[in-house]
Amino acid sequence: MLPPLRPWWATALAALAAGGLYLNTWSHGFHYDDFHSLVHNPHIRGLEKIPAFFTDPSLFSTNPESAMYRPVLLVSYALNHALGGLAPGGYHLVNALLHGLNAGLVHRLCLALGQGGLALPTALVFGLTPANSEAANYVSSRSELLMAAFFLLACLGHLRGGPAGQALGGGAAILALLTKSVAAVLAPVVALCHWLREGMEARRRWPALAGLAILALLYVLFTRQLVGQALLDPIRAHGVQWWTQLKAGAYYLHLLVMPVHLSAEHQFSLAREPWEGPVLAAGALLLSLALVLWPFRRGRFAGAWAFLLLLPTALVPLVVLVNEHRLYLAGIGFALVLAWAWGEWAQRRPVAWAGFGVYTTVLSLLSLGRSASWVDELSLWRDAALKAPQMLKPHLRLADALVSADRRADAEQEYLRALALRPEHPGARNNLGLLYLKQGRPSQAREEFAALLRASPDNIPARLNLGTALLAMGQWQEAVGQYQQALAHGERGGEAEAKLGQIALNHQRDPQLALAFFDQAIEKRQNPQLWVWRGVTLRALRRAAEAGAAYQRAVALDPACAEAWFNLGNLWAEQGETARAADAFGRVLELIPDTELGRLARQRLAKE
Repeated sequence: MLPPLRPWWATALAALAAGGLYLNTWSHGFHYDDFHSLVHNPHIRGLEKIPAFFTDPSLFSTNPESAMYRPVLLVSYALNHALGGLAPGGYHLVNALLHGLNAGLVHRLCLALGQGGLALPTALVFGLTPANSEAANYVSSRSELLMAAFFLLACLGHLRGGPAGQALGGGAAILALLTKSVAAVLAPVVALCHWLREGMEARRRWPALAGLAILALLYVLFTRQLVGQALLDPIRAHGVQWWTQLKAGAYYLHLLVMPVHLSAEHQFSLAREPWEGPVLAAGALLLSLALVLWPFRRGRFAGAWAFLLLLPTALVPLVVLVNEHRLYLAGIGFALVLAWAWGEWAQRRPVAWAGFGVYTTVLSLLSLGRSASWVDELSLWRDAALKAPQMLKPHLRLADALVSADRRADAEQEYLRALALRPEHPGARNNLGLLYLKQGRPSQAREEFAALLRASPDNIPARLNLGTALLAMGQWQEAVGQYQQALAHGERGGEAEAKLGQIALNHQRDPQLALAFFDQAIEKRQNPQLWVWRGVTLRALRRAAEAGAAYQRAVALDPACAEAWFNLGNLWAEQGETARAADAFGRVLELIPDTELGRLARQRLAKE
């Protein structure tokens, strides 16, 4: 075994090594799901919504289809935002600290399981392996980190026993479930821990284990709408899911043994039949490994631990077939087996621990290298597109990142690569059309949106975008038809009415009709630009007082709405309120001094 350290010193060493490895992520940005669940999510921008997190799954995301019941995760986001706004460094720091905490908890768990000689090497392998770099680097994977912390605390509490241990175990179990549903397997995992430490004597622990099982059942019943949808209306047949995840089990083992081809998207395909070659090979490999480990108590524990932690994602079909962060807790089993094997070797050749030092150093260097791929969206998806060239998502996300970097020609090529893989993919075709609009190529944009609508006539965003392309081509009558169809298909965001209002005002010269459309849009969403357009329309109707109220409503919603301030300045100047007009034009200069509107504000200010 490793040279002995006092237990808490060893715990601190494991925590510092694991957490310190990811402190360099402070300068990294947000990624992928971070944007809809965090960056653009208004619900985490204040602490007053915290109670609602526990009752309303829709607060998890700006996308209704992405609703999830993870209230404790949202609380952590809200606290992060209260302390540092949307600066990504603070969110990455919390992830790094959580990962360090979890490495320390793995060490304490090994001690509680009576595996003192293996505790530090197990915790170091867990903390330093690159297989866990996604969980540590990706802010949205905080759900995995946070759930793991509560999960491990629950195990420790139940192993400790007594009133204090039971209270810790029960409270941590509740928090784990309120963070991520994978914690529903806590009862059998705790039973497994008692079995490793106590053998058949663990049977006397059944009352506490029954309590954990009841907690999990209550959680499933409470969240049955979300869980039931996944189980009863799966995105793929259950048989296909099981064969695919059997193959995934062998693939995960490969990632743990050789963590050198890690990616945000793996080139991994569905297994449709149980007799496919890769499925049979994966089954043979996993069965062989089980037979090798079965004679050994630690081996059975490690295998059962990994199996139970991967079981939820094997049973419930998810969109993504394999994900590195799913290995986070399950990988503790692998770390324990590796530490055990190394310890057996070191009993015969003590110099083996020097090799272990080299091994953990290599793991650290590989993890640092992997973190470099997570610096921003461009680096992440460029890496994924190179490693998984036949998967659509990396090309699509890389194209989006290239658009954000204003590398539009490169973005077009990536969108075309994505469409070559799946010609009917709505996101790729829609985003390519939007790129063409930005490039001033509305006729090509129209072709992309029209092609998408031929395959999916009820695609409302594509319908709205086709209207925008037609407007850019001067075909406003045809654009009206598209916006009306969007309304007929159930468009609820007010965008169709806003566009119809602009057409009525600018092309049909009918401000009364425009006002009706803008009012309908405002009923659906409170947007400062809608209030600006309402004000412009009221000015056209010579209703100056109401126009001023509309502009003031716009700046109340968004004090940085320069267009509203400019229009207020013009209105007040006409009414002879020169001081107020000068203040409004000054606001415009503060907000956007180097723009055309800023230039006009400077000219008006000079006249006042």
